[in-house]
Amino acid sequence: MRNRNDRKSLVSFCRFCCLLAVVVGAAWAQWGNPLVDTITATQGREETNLQSLCIDDSDWVHLVWKQQQTQGWRIFYCTNSPAGTWSAPEEVGDSTVACYNPGITVSSGSGIPFIAFLQDEEICLAYRTGALWHRNPVTSNTQLDCSATIAVDATGLVHLAWITDDPGSGQYKIAYAMGDTLSCNVQTLVGSDLGPYGTGAAPFIAVTPEGIAHIVYRGGNYGTYHIHHAWNDSLGSANWNYEILYGGNANDFSSAMVIENDGDMHLAVSGNDGWGFPGRVYYFSKPFNQPWQQYELASLTSSAVEPSLSIDSYGAPHIVWMETSGNIYTGNIFYSGKDATGTWQVSFVIGTDHFFPSFQVDQDGYGHFACHTGGNTSDYDIYHVRSSGVLTGLHESGNAVTTRSYCCILGSYPNPVRANATIWYHTAFSGYVTLKVYNSVGEEVSILVNEFMPAGTHKMTWHPEQLSVGVHFCRLTIGKSECQAKFLILK
Repeated sequence: MRNRNDRKSLVSFCRFCCLLAVVVGAAWAQWGNPLVDTITATQGREETNLQSLCIDDSDWVHLVWKQQQTQGWRIFYCTNSPAGTWSAPEEVGDSTVACYNPGITVSSGSGIPFIAFLQDEEICLAYRTGALWHRNPVTSNTQLDCSATIAVDATGLVHLAWITDDPGSGQYKIAYAMGDTLSCNVQTLVGSDLGPYGTGAAPFIAVTPEGIAHIVYRGGNYGTYHIHHAWNDSLGSANWNYEILYGGNANDFSSAMVIENDGDMHLAVSGNDGWGFPGRVYYFSKPFNQPWQQYELASLTSSAVEPSLSIDSYGAPHIVWMETSGNIYTGNIFYSGKDATGTWQVSFVIGTDHFFPSFQVDQDGYGHFACHTGGNTSDYDIYHVRSSGVLTGLHESGNAVTTRSYCCILGSYPNPVRANATIWYHTAFSGYVTLKVYNSVGEEVSILVNEFMPAGTHKMTWHPEQLSVGVHFCRLTIGKSECQAKFLILK
């Protein structure tokens, strides 16, 4: 990865590219000639969803999809090295039972892929060690469970959220589970209410590095659907907080969330103004320890639904979404990003028969998404699409500077910090590591780590009793790589 001077050069180059794009119009150079890989040859009906792609810390791309065979739907997985070599598809789920709607995440420390999917109306978790896939049931009950979404925290704990038909209330609720590869603790969010048609839109889960779960989902009734945001107050806690996020749509249906290592939150939401009215995608942001900022229209004049959101190394948002005509998916996929002035711009990526993109920006700034074809042609296949140029942000975030492949501060709990806190950090290789604390004017005030460390994820306990109240920064360095994260100290 690049050092800070390299990143500044990259920023200058990106600024030039985006300024050029403003001149030539919406057809940004980064998506002008995308690289397209055909993952499957048509063997039946094959489909992706909005959590079908994940990129790990080493820039390996992981894909998962469902595929219809004579015995029913099955779950398949493959991966791609940074050199561009795709593995052969591997069947993940039970080959004797129909399986649906997979979602994937990858552990930042171990690189293990975790896949959540629906099997016979129960939620299952699959994970891979070496060349072997393991499957464990998360639920085993008589009610309907569906639409699972999955995330993993810095310690390797898995977090899942899904829709459940709650027998206690007779309503659709959000269910949540946290655990390891052997067992998960399942709970139903009592305060969640998805309305009478609660299975119509999948939730989305994101977690902070220390494992605070945030779930966004469609709540309410038609005409008043909005995205509800639920989060617990500690790792695995059953104490949930709730809020409703109002954008510019009369109805909001789907959403995707990203939480950065420094606590900044990002959200993309799609909806419409009623049956047949154009869909729109809005972007929300919430800086750490601040309220949600005023939402922004990301899709401009285009009719847009089903956004997939990613944040680059500089904290800039990037969104890929599907176009609609009335209430019909056109098969065209578009990208929304900000130009050098901070103004949203829209670019056509690929189209006529491409659906449900799952999108992420890699550590070098290239955009990747998985999608499927067949909605217009019945020629169903799985594709991986990569941008031809970098999409990285035009300026470094004011909250964090990261080189994620070499070193990363994964987070602190709690934050704000009072008496003590646990800090997680990751190094991609062995070396001499320093972790230092600086005050808001850049003065070094504490040295937390100053020794040779092996590669991997590490944690330490921090006692900041002698430091003043206010914003401080932890800076992690290994070799020529460094990253920085913001913390707030309270007494």
